[in-house]
Amino acid sequence: MTKILISAIAALLLCVGLLWWQLGEKMEQVGSIKSDLSTATARAESLKGTLRLQRELNADAEALDTRNARKLTDAQAENDRLAAAVESGTQRLRIKADCPRVPTTAGTASMDDAGTAELSADARPDYHALRRQITVTEQALAGLQEYVALVCLRGER
Repeated sequence: MTKILISAIAALLLCVGLLWWQLGEKMEQVGSIKSDLSTATARAESLKGTLRLQRELNADAEALDTRNARKLTDAQAENDRLAAAVESGTQRLRIKADCPRVPTTAGTASMDDAGTAELSADARPDYHALRRQITVTEQALAGLQEYVALVCLRGER
């Protein structure tokens, strides 16, 4: 009977030892899972912040685009209005120019030099096309500068 009792106690101690070893293994796994969970949570929070910032940057870029498109449309409408007024004759297109006086010689008829310099009718469409291009370029440059200042540089902060 003592041998059976000793064998039973030994078997019981062996079971307790195995259970203790299994408990240690499981606790190690739980620690590893907790570490992975905290890493995943931190990464998720970082991604949420990045997504929020990206949405804000997209909204800012869209607002800039809308504002600059409106400015460009207004400037082009003003250019078109001026071109139509020049074409209809309600406004004149004058250029700043100095016309040197030609000395009058005997026998030549002279013209009155009091008139202002003006573009010929053939050159007016070119002038208006250049004016439209300048407007587009100025608005594009202003829009890009605003975009860099408000969107690109904000994303670096």
